[in-house]
Amino acid sequence: MKKIKWIAEKIEEELRDAEEYSKAAHHYKDSDNELSRCCASLAEEELKHSDKLHREAVRAIQEHKDAGHEAPAAMQAVWDWEHEKMIDHTARIRHMLALLNR
Repeated sequence: MKKIKWIAEKIEEELRDAEEYSKAAHHYKDSDNELSRCCASLAEEELKHSDKLHREAVRAIQEHKDAGHEAPAAMQAVWDWEHEKMIDHTARIRHMLALLNR
């Protein structure tokens, strides 16, 4: 499904942006605490965008199944692979953000 491909690409963009903001938050933590907090907040917003897009992907897949269609095995394998990468990427970003509060 082209829709799922587009959503997966957008999720990855959001995660890359969240990671960039997280790194900036760490970079500025000691020199500009206000900017660091701003970057951390922006990272959280990007993660929210990623979560919203993920829900849309799940909804689209479920609607496809509810309509009586099965996902081709290759498409399901690609989604499963992409989904695992997204989960790992999100976990790394959330960990980076958690370290800011130590």
